[in-house]
Amino acid sequence: MGGLDDLRARWARFADARQRAPSYTLFTHALPGFPLPRRAPLSDPPPVVAILTPCKNAMRELPGYAALIRALDYPKDRLHWTLLEGDSTDATRDAANAMLAEARGYAGTRLIRLDLGLDHATGCTGNRTRADIQRARRAGIARCRNRLLEAGMKTGAEYLLFVDVDMAAIPPDALCRALEWRAPILAANCLTHDGARIFDRNSFLYTAPVSDRSARRYVTGGLYQPPTGFFRHYPDPEGPEEIAPLSCVGGTFLLIRRDVIAAGADFPETPYQLHIETEGFALKAADLGFGSFMAPRLVVRHGPN
Repeated sequence: MGGLDDLRARWARFADARQRAPSYTLFTHALPGFPLPRRAPLSDPPPVVAILTPCKNAMRELPGYAALIRALDYPKDRLHWTLLEGDSTDATRDAANAMLAEARGYAGTRLIRLDLGLDHATGCTGNRTRADIQRARRAGIARCRNRLLEAGMKTGAEYLLFVDVDMAAIPPDALCRALEWRAPILAANCLTHDGARIFDRNSFLYTAPVSDRSARRYVTGGLYQPPTGFFRHYPDPEGPEEIAPLSCVGGTFLLIRRDVIAAGADFPETPYQLHIETEGFALKAADLGFGSFMAPRLVVRHGPN
């Protein structure tokens, strides 16, 4: 954000914080609080988990991704491994098929094809971070995630784990550490590939509800898209050994308990409380009585792209 934009955001934050009688007719979510999960040893045998990954034009990322999944310190016969590929213009589909064919010892492997007929990595041509393309871009991603949810639920898995295909680092014990919390929804703290800063800023805690004034200023295409940190708190990856509550989550490394989906939570493909996809999922789950959390010091790193 440039100097002038930063100054405007600071002023907007100050003005919104000092509203005498803010109204909340556009964002009506109550930002409920949930009891913090408590850590406990895993059962023996450990839960069955479905690993779910959407991918597109990921031929170059697949070898590194496969190495990270294979390196997880978890019984392979308790893991289902499913990828969804669509709209690729390279050999991602063939490479994913070959990768899964070589996977040995897993409870099951599967490759799903879902062509959306659009560039769902960007929503359209141009910069993928542009506010005006986020609704189309993330609606496509939500559709892919929901198709993976359907496949994951059919495996009978007790937990569903979304992992991005372009991750740079996942600790081998990440899945075990995440499962020990038995949280309904739990995200890892995803940093940039060099570990210098937070990458996945879709995981945050609202420090104040979204007022109508804020919504009117920062809603584009039906989605609330404020400046980074605008009444949003991002947990410190080096913070204390305490699990942190979240209002919204990202999908880079996201663990979901089966009962959350059975209750009706999914990834909204249209705005839900001014949010979509993973953020909308957490808000919808909260309205169904399930909290979202970030595990302490569970850090993964995204790739450079």
